[in-house]
Amino acid sequence: MRIGKISKMIVIAMCVPMILAGCAKSDAADKTEAAVEPKQTAEETKEEQFTIGIAELVQHPALDASRQGFIDELAKQGVDAVLIDQNAQGEISNAQMIAEKFVKDDVDLIFTIATITSQAAKQAIEGTEIPLVFTAVTDPVFSQLVTAMDVTDNNITGVVDAAPIKENLELFKELKKDIKTIGIIYNIGESNSEVQVNQTKEIAKDLGLTIETVGISTVNDIPQAVDTISKKAEGLYIITDNMVASSISLVAKLAQENKLLTVSADGTHVDEGIMVSKGISFYGIGKQSAIIAKQILVDKVPVSEIPVQTAPEFEKKVNVKTMEALGLTKDNPAFEGAEFVNE
Repeated sequence: MRIGKISKMIVIAMCVPMILAGCAKSDAADKTEAAVEPKQTAEETKEEQFTIGIAELVQHPALDASRQGFIDELAKQGVDAVLIDQNAQGEISNAQMIAEKFVKDDVDLIFTIATITSQAAKQAIEGTEIPLVFTAVTDPVFSQLVTAMDVTDNNITGVVDAAPIKENLELFKELKKDIKTIGIIYNIGESNSEVQVNQTKEIAKDLGLTIETVGISTVNDIPQAVDTISKKAEGLYIITDNMVASSISLVAKLAQENKLLTVSADGTHVDEGIMVSKGISFYGIGKQSAIIAKQILVDKVPVSEIPVQTAPEFEKKVNVKTMEALGLTKDNPAFEGAEFVNE
């Protein structure tokens, strides 16, 4: 009987280490799985998430709309992105520093809003593989961002904000049949504006119109510029100039006081007091830019296969208060098919 007890004790003694070893192995496996799982998740996140630098030239409704359109469409397209959002406050030096910082941070893509920020980013990405998508640029060939609208082999592409100049000038003739002279205020330091002024002058000739221009270098020049235009012209055409746009409420107020008919290439200006516009949707071109970014980052489409794009359609808007202040009514032919705001 004693021998049987001893035998049982020996068997138990032999089993205990095996059981403990089995438990230890099970615990180790659980810990290994727990340790591996976060690592796999991190890897997956790293593969799917992108860092995008956004460089906006200056804060005003049109450029802000492009920025918001880009952000909204990225989310709609399901692009998981960390956005580094920067504003150059209208300064070229700031635009350069922002672009250089994006490159230093090795972002996956740079989205630029306006010509100056786009030119700064182009210089910064040279020698890197970082793609650049621009918007709110009128002529990317003249601005030397691309060599042609369908040649994007330098890792740069985007969406232009070119407005229908001829249609806008024709609005003046519908507003006042015998109108002869139209004025333009523009920033002399912005190539985007220079392009539009030259194009407008050429188109105006065919319509029997004369264009008077006043160049400005700061927003402080605007009051004098409007006063000068009012002495020479019957209407004021607002091109997509960022300096003018940043003070568009002031421009609209001064123009109305001087009884100038106002037409803009940018619909957001109408909300600020300009009378009528037929132009692009800046929110829309921001959305187009986001679709391009998704093609580059997620779909892995080479930038060289994505030509520069234009806005698919235009929108017409009328500010009712300004219209009435200038003695016009909704049945004017110039307002046909327009959206009426500020009623």
